[in-house]
Amino acid sequence: MDLMHLLKDPPIQIILTVFTSSLVYTIRSYSMLGKELKKLNTDIQPFEKGNISYKFEEFKHAMSNSRLAAKPWEDFKNTLVFSENIAYQDSETEELDYDSVSDSMSDIQTTADALDYFNEDTLAYAHYNKHIIALAPTLLTGFGPLFTFIMIGTAFGMLDFSSTQALTKSIAGFVGTMQVAAMCSVFAVASALIFMSVDKFWFSKSILPAVAKVQGKITDLFSTISSEKFLIDLLKTTKTQSHENSNVLKNLPATFAGSVKKDLTNIVVPYLDSMIFGINNLNKTMEKTASSGDDDLGGLF
Repeated sequence: MDLMHLLKDPPIQIILTVFTSSLVYTIRSYSMLGKELKKLNTDIQPFEKGNISYKFEEFKHAMSNSRLAAKPWEDFKNTLVFSENIAYQDSETEELDYDSVSDSMSDIQTTADALDYFNEDTLAYAHYNKHIIALAPTLLTGFGPLFTFIMIGTAFGMLDFSSTQALTKSIAGFVGTMQVAAMCSVFAVASALIFMSVDKFWFSKSILPAVAKVQGKITDLFSTISSEKFLIDLLKTTKTQSHENSNVLKNLPATFAGSVKKDLTNIVVPYLDSMIFGINNLNKTMEKTASSGDDDLGGLF
């Protein structure tokens, strides 16, 4: 069997061209995707659960600037719940105290599962044409019987039954064409198997671990809280704050009266005492001046 002659046959060349182009596209797509996933992991690696609350803007910038994570991040950030503080003044110490909105909440939490937003579909499949890659094995396998039957039909058309001598001469071409027909199926099935093996191996070794790393990081940064639990905590906090507000309003007259009394005692009364002392000294000075008989200019006239 002449292999070079076989490879020059049009059906074999079509099969090899489709196989090569599909394989190149797949490797190129996975390589670019792997680099972007690696960069995304590098960008979010410095963030920890302990510092995400005050580095949230920096984290949001890193996610929004990533081509892979921008779209799922826009949807995921709407599920985030931020812990906040309420401040109130202690009636005894007159100092501000801070209470968390929920004792069971800390940092930033999410009311949804992060894996619903960051998964293979959003981080990998959405950024290349997965349908082409999925179509390639089917197309290659389909080329096998297609070209095989075409070549078989061509081979039978080459037989010349006009005479024994003509039939003998045409058998050589018939056998060669039948050989090509058989090899079409072999090349097609082998190409499909090789392509699927490379595709599965490359994706599982370079893409899936990087996607899992992103998922693990997001899950570690934002713990999950159910929507029902958050609403209960919020209701509990609202009741606590309402109670504090009612106490403040109830004690407002007494607090205001005490503040006015304190201001009068500490500021107004000493000021009035100083004024009275000054007036008394002025009266004494005027009395001494009147008793000595001096005029207003100190006895100069």
